[in-house]
Order: sequence, then structure tokens, then C-alpha cells
Amino acid sequence: MERRLKIYYTSDTHGYLFPTDYVNKEEKPMGVLSCSKSFEKDGNTLILDGGDTIQGSAFAKYMWENQADGCAISEVFNTAGYDYVTLGNHDFNYDYKGAHRYLSHLNAACLLANVIDHKGELGLKPYVIHTLENGLKVGLIGLVTDYVSLWEKPEHLQHLEILDTFETAQRTLEEVRPLCDITIGIYHGGFEADLQTGKTLAKGKENVGYRMCKELAFDVLLTAHQHMPVEGTDIHGTYVLQLPSNAVKYAKLEVVVGEKGKVITADCLTPESISLNEVPEALVEMQEQVQRWLDQKVGRFSKPIEPLSKLELALQGSKLADFCNKVQLAHTGADFSCTSLGNNPIGFNEEVTTRDIMAAYQFPNTLKVLEIDEATLKKALERSAQYYTLKGGEIVISECFVSPKVEHYNYDFFAGFNYTFDISKPIGERVTSITVNGKPLENRKYTIAMSDYRATGTGGYEFYSECPLVREYGVDIQELVIEYIRSHECIRIDDKINFEVKF
Repeated sequence: MERRLKIYYTSDTHGYLFPTDYVNKEEKPMGVLSCSKSFEKDGNTLILDGGDTIQGSAFAKYMWENQADGCAISEVFNTAGYDYVTLGNHDFNYDYKGAHRYLSHLNAACLLANVIDHKGELGLKPYVIHTLENGLKVGLIGLVTDYVSLWEKPEHLQHLEILDTFETAQRTLEEVRPLCDITIGIYHGGFEADLQTGKTLAKGKENVGYRMCKELAFDVLLTAHQHMPVEGTDIHGTYVLQLPSNAVKYAKLEVVVGEKGKVITADCLTPESISLNEVPEALVEMQEQVQRWLDQKVGRFSKPIEPLSKLELALQGSKLADFCNKVQLAHTGADFSCTSLGNNPIGFNEEVTTRDIMAAYQFPNTLKVLEIDEATLKKALERSAQYYTLKGGEIVISECFVSPKVEHYNYDFFAGFNYTFDISKPIGERVTSITVNGKPLENRKYTIAMSDYRATGTGGYEFYSECPLVREYGVDIQELVIEYIRSHECIRIDDKINFEVKF
């Protein structure tokens, strides 16, 4: 007798609940409510989410700063009928209290095998055996990338212990497999290897999805974190998929278990459009408040900043990155500064609103100032110089910044000195000059301001993690940018560029 399981899956929704959540005001068929409009639930259906749920959108930022009680994001997930979720790395951004607020108002159970909650108030379960109406026993295991402990502020992980992801997956799967008919991993992590060839593309343990497929035996592994569309495929006997971010897609899977084994199929679908009259009234009111907040004028620039392509910015310089570095230097008094931009091209009009700033700087990073020397600075520049490669005599973006995950945000723009890259030289030898006021660096220590994310050493900048911390700041960079613009009548944008790329 055949028994069927239907699964709806979302991940990396980042607080995007409505079509109007995009800060550029474009109406798009997206958001958790848009996805859930297509969910059809019965006793043989599970609705799952892969994490990075409570941070990222303008709505999420506004909710955390202005909603006194409850959690609007949890309310939407409850309305949609989610059964199980896991946490992503960004779900720890609001510390233990934030995670507790989200989960305590959520009807769905949170599965997270490789996080131990020593306080015991989050209600985390390593796994669950869910028996469907048709009798099929489904074993579900939740996992998150163990790089959470590297990226997140220690105070945000108070009461929590992050375990090795792969080892936990292996141990938990061995316990679960004999108890069920089908095993499903909900993994907030991605793939470290090319899915076609198996070639390793990324070092470290941030993503271990390919290894799980190769060495473990999940029937289904629902991945996340990389925002890399994988429309359902078999890898070493495990059926995998992954969705892009911000709820622009959801997945529908069907599992048929019969005498001939298991047959698994999936579609990654675009959600239906939804109007605000289909949204609970309290959420509509908050969304309208968000839109008014986003439209608030903050200040003005001397001229617009054009949204150039990523390669153009890396060759010609970024006025937006220059401005962010200016803010960081003004706030910290550091010798140098570095910043990065998101994956999407962003520009500013002369008149700047909160919406513009949220579009340009989406994550609530804070600032740290590290002590470095010339050798460390050169390593950082060499890492950014890997962004370029030559193809047919032309400079293009290196494959390692776009595959397996698009990571333009790991290219850094620097301020406080001048530098030159020569792309014709081998990787590691491309930085040909570093000068301050036309002179080489002195044989002394310098200070450099950067986001707390970069200061962990992530993105190929591991050496930063060994640098002494000079000072750190609790206010997020979004607020610093707003404060800086408001304190100046007009922000002057000049055309100077402090680096050169040769080939």
C-alpha cells in the first residue's frame, strides 16, 4: 500500500511577510503570507521552515524596535500553520531573549539538534518522530551551521552551546533512523562542493551539506543559508533542495512510500500575489507604520549615487562604500576603515530616506576597531584582490565569489590609505603598493574599523580573528549612518578614488 507525505518548505525568509516588504516599494508576489496562500494542509502534510526568520527585512527591524509585546513574525507563521522550524544563524542576532520571544509565541516546534539550551526555556528539540494520518512515521532533525559560534556575539549565545553540525547529524540520524519510515534533515546550511562534480569549492565547516549526502543517509535534506536555488536533485541517494532568500519561492515536495521504496519529487514555486485585505488587521496597521517610517527623510547628498554593477564598483570605486567608511572613521577615530556592500546594486538619490539606508545596509552589524600591522593589512587587501580574474584579456569577477554562493559582500572597500592591485600577478602577490599621504606605511601598529561580522574573520579574512580588539560599539551601523546624515546639512560626494586596479 502506498502512503504519501506532502511537504511545504520555506527558508531564509528574513522577516519578509508581505509583498510590500521590499524597501524599494516594488509590489512582488513574495512573503511568507504569499507563500502560505498556496499551502493545502491535511493529516498527511507538514509545513517546515529552515531558519533565518526573524531578521533582515524593514518590517523585522521595526517590529523588534517598536512592538512591545508578542511577535508579529510568529503570528504569521501560526496563521500559515507551520509544524516545525529550525533556527538560522541570524535568528540569534537578538540574543537569547529575542529567540525566546520568537519561539514562545510560535505554535510550531523548533528542531535543533546541535544547539544545547542550558537554560531550557527555548523549547528546542533535537528531533521528532511525526506520525501522519496514514500511519507513515517521519523522522525530522533540525541543524544549524556551527559557524554561529564564530559569527555571533558571545553575549547573544549566553546559555547556549553550539555543537559540531556534522557529528551531531551523524549521531542523531543513527538514533532516529530505526524509529521511522523516512528521515528528513532541516539544515540551515548549504553545500561546500559542486553538486554536479563533487569538487570542493569552500574550505571550513560553514556548509557541510555535500558531506552529509555523501557520508550519511538522510532520505531528504532541506538546506538553506546559501540562498542558492537548487530545484530538487539526488546527491548520493539523498534528495536535496534549496531556496533563494526573502520568501520569493517556496518548495512543495511529495514523498511516496510503497513496496518499491521511496519516490521523491519537488517543485520550487513562486508564491501567489496577496493583497493587504487578506492580512490580519493588526499586521496591516504595523506594515503601514513601517512604510511611513521608511519614507521619513533623513538628509541629502550633494549628488545622486548611481547603482553601478559589482564589477564597475570594484574597478572604479564605490561612493556608497566611501560614505560608509567615512561614517565609521568619524565615529571611531580609527586610522583605517573597511566596509562591504550587499549582493544587489544599490544607489541613493540626492534626498535620502530611511528606506534608502535600509536598502543599502540591511544587517544590524555593529562596529569593532582592531589593531593591525602592515602585514595584516596586506593580507586583507590580497583577499579582496582575489575578487578579480582575467578572462580573454578582460577583468571579470572570480568564480569563488559567485559559486557555490554569491558573496559580493566579501569584497571589501578600504579607506584611510591608497593602494594598488596588479591582477596580472599571482594571487597573494597582487598588492603592489600601500601608501598614506604618498608615503609607505610606517613600521608601527595601526587601528582599523570594521563590522563585527568581518572582525570574526569570516569571508576569507581569518587573520582578523587573531588581531587585538581595541574597542567596540553597541549601536548598529544602520543607526550610525542615519545619525551621521541627520547631523550634516548636506553630505558631500566627491569623485576621488583611493585605489587602482592594473592588469
